[in-house]
Amino acid sequence: MIRLYIIHQVKMKNKLSLISLLISFSVQVFAQDVIPRRAPQDDSISSFENSMKNDEGDSSKFTKIPIIIDSTEGWEWIDNEKAEDVFETYPLRLSYNKYKSHPQYRVIGEEVYNEKGQLVRVVDIFDNNRRPISQRVTDELLRQTYINDYKTNKYNFKKENQNAQNYVKQELKLITTSRFYWSKEGVRYLQQLNLDHADDFDILLKIERLNDTSFKLIFGDVKGNSVSTWKVAYLPNGQFKSKIIVTHLPLEKIKVPIRVYEVNNGKWTMHED
Repeated sequence: MIRLYIIHQVKMKNKLSLISLLISFSVQVFAQDVIPRRAPQDDSISSFENSMKNDEGDSSKFTKIPIIIDSTEGWEWIDNEKAEDVFETYPLRLSYNKYKSHPQYRVIGEEVYNEKGQLVRVVDIFDNNRRPISQRVTDELLRQTYINDYKTNKYNFKKENQNAQNYVKQELKLITTSRFYWSKEGVRYLQQLNLDHADDFDILLKIERLNDTSFKLIFGDVKGNSVSTWKVAYLPNGQFKSKIIVTHLPLEKIKVPIRVYEVNNGKWTMHED
């Protein structure tokens, strides 16, 4: 028997697109790609998606997640107008979207900058594949989770030698140095933390915008119970650049019914957990 928890659904252009959360992890957070914002592409519907294409999730007991609480007032033009793709090499090398009604803004990916390169708004935190949160956000959530484990001495790791400590600190960006550290014990420790938290951010129950550049995220388990609450803030980090700061907040308790699909003898069935 195959059991699938269908927990992330977004309706786009009158089609039901299933969002797969295949989260890959890298301890080091790479630089953000500077690419223009583009509309999501409609992928061909898989055979499984096609079998459920008429399932609109309109049951009064079923809530599509993530629940999104957003305010786009004053920013509707980003989704409603056709953008002009612009590429510049001087004074900065930039590729961005420009909108006729608001020529003072440069839209790079999901971020809106003014002419001086100051961040003024994050459109949303979906990634280019329309997963609920971008890998960049997920990586930072994991990094902060690992840092908390390290600082609280999970597995009594601080008994290891200084080289192992420095390796972990360097990988978690707690220290900045030109020296390269490597430690077998440190590698295994980070691998263990990866295993410990492999599913922590798979199920996003709710996204709530706090202001133009920050959001509150509530993650849950396969039963639809909230398990952690985080604030994700985008801060300026130079001209036309940003950095992400995540903060672990007190748990906001919510319960969201989960729709479960199962296949028995080649036939799909559905029930709600």
